[in-house]
Amino acid sequence: MHKKIISLLLVAFLLVGVLAACGQKAPAENNDPVDTNNEQTTENTNDTNDANNSETGSAEGEIGGTLVVGVTEMSGNFNPAYYSSAYDGNVVDLVFQSLIKRDKEENWVPDAAKSWEILDDGKTIVFELRDDIVFSDGEPLTAEDVLFTYMVLADPSYTGRYSSVVQDLEGYEEYVNGETDEFKGIEIEGDYKVTFHFKEALRVNLKNCAFPIMPKHHYGAEFEPGNTEVVAAITTTPLGSGPYVLDKFEEQQFASLKRNPNYKGEGYRIENIVCKFVDLTTDITELTSKGVDLLSGVIEPEKINQARATGFIKENSYARSGYGYINFNTEHGPTADPKVRQALYYSFALEEFVNSYFKDEESGEVLANIQYHPYSQLSWAVDDEFLAKLNKYEYDLEKAASILDEAGWTVGSSGYREKDGQVLELNIAAMPDHDILNTLIPMWQRDWEETLKIKLNVAYLEFNTMLDYILYDSDNNVDKWSLFFLAVSIPSKDPHELYSEFHSKEIGSGKDNTARYRNDRVDELFDKAKAIFDIEEAKPMYQEIALILNEEVPKIPVYANTYFDLYHEKLKNFETNSLYDWAAAMEEAYIEE
Repeated sequence: MHKKIISLLLVAFLLVGVLAACGQKAPAENNDPVDTNNEQTTENTNDTNDANNSETGSAEGEIGGTLVVGVTEMSGNFNPAYYSSAYDGNVVDLVFQSLIKRDKEENWVPDAAKSWEILDDGKTIVFELRDDIVFSDGEPLTAEDVLFTYMVLADPSYTGRYSSVVQDLEGYEEYVNGETDEFKGIEIEGDYKVTFHFKEALRVNLKNCAFPIMPKHHYGAEFEPGNTEVVAAITTTPLGSGPYVLDKFEEQQFASLKRNPNYKGEGYRIENIVCKFVDLTTDITELTSKGVDLLSGVIEPEKINQARATGFIKENSYARSGYGYINFNTEHGPTADPKVRQALYYSFALEEFVNSYFKDEESGEVLANIQYHPYSQLSWAVDDEFLAKLNKYEYDLEKAASILDEAGWTVGSSGYREKDGQVLELNIAAMPDHDILNTLIPMWQRDWEETLKIKLNVAYLEFNTMLDYILYDSDNNVDKWSLFFLAVSIPSKDPHELYSEFHSKEIGSGKDNTARYRNDRVDELFDKAKAIFDIEEAKPMYQEIALILNEEVPKIPVYANTYFDLYHEKLKNFETNSLYDWAAAMEEAYIEE
């Protein structure tokens, strides 16, 4: 499916993939039963699952039960075109269907489409939609809804994060620039045929057809070209054709979903899913006391050991497709200077942090690796020869000081480094009660402030304020921050997933290039590489991108860790992996009390 992320995952806060409730009515209920007679038993294909979770659930698991998922943050924006939080994205995934979706093995499989045909060597993709799918309010899903969804993303007034989905379609540039009133990228024929016309044959074209389908009658009732604000305003009343409907959302408390009686797909036997807000300091207590049934993406060794000690909690473990990182403001302030960013990299005790924070004291194992490149640790762009070329920025305070001196940042009368009368001052955007930041900030104060004489200002911001600073209203807040710590979830092995984080077209309010990084060569390589279907041919281009980023340091990749999904034994046939999260796994899971 589409990227969540930054999908945003604010490390352990899991900001991925947002606003106040609007006055839309909730979708009407339909009590028609769902046919579950075609469900098949599947084998467990997740080799990384814990040995105690090797059983395969029976297809005869009954419909019913409630699953309580512990979540640390959920902003409440469940609009597919505008959400950013990872947990908001989970709700979107459960409420909406796309034309196609990924299965556990990363294969594209039908969802709302029953078939598709790729023509013109990949420039044209024709989808035949199923004719039996309806939205949760009973209205049919047709080609008009698909067209509407993509017209919103292509609209000149669109300010969300997903314009990259449509920018390779034929006529997009002319349409978004106001040169024509007609968008030729998507053509519909009748109620159930949709044709995507791309400017060129690209490796990523099929992925860009997998966006959640939004019903025109719900989101577009007041929409006119040039006015996507009326679409963006619909946040807390999602209406889709997926397996669940949102029943209720209480800010900072919970989001409850119930099984969609109008869903025409198979599986999804769990009747109710409740996303319950838990604090990072108490989430494992909630799990072990049975206040919640599932914690996804746990990274702390002590929590994992507490879960194991219960005897009734199971685990899935897998290498994370993503990483934690420091994000620099490359457009404003001292961090606009790449020399400052390099000095901060050399003076960041990466090994000390990773080997202490992720160390399992019981086994002595460190459940993470230092990450030196911007791609998933699973990416096909990563190999040993490439890794050997990366500068590892080994911890060296003297070298960092020397770089700052050479760049003109010397210790002045203020006691801090200065240049041209300006103090070297870093504004760190952080979130309160964040376990990782509570470890990192004292380290930065020790090395950056006390040793290198860089003034640090730490601003503790609430969730939505943080998002405004770095994403939604970034154009107006670019002067307010120097760096922040985030994590990214990368939904495939294709390195092009990082296009939106580093291409200059993705700079601006609502867009993913939050570092506001510009490099013409990086733009050129991204644009060329996406047209190459042979991954071995494309690999050198993505490696060159990574080497440039390694030199210019718009971000410091910090760690690639192991994820643990911890869950109660009543949850059966629950299979997750690096690219198949808990929401996707609901298709085959069921509850057995």
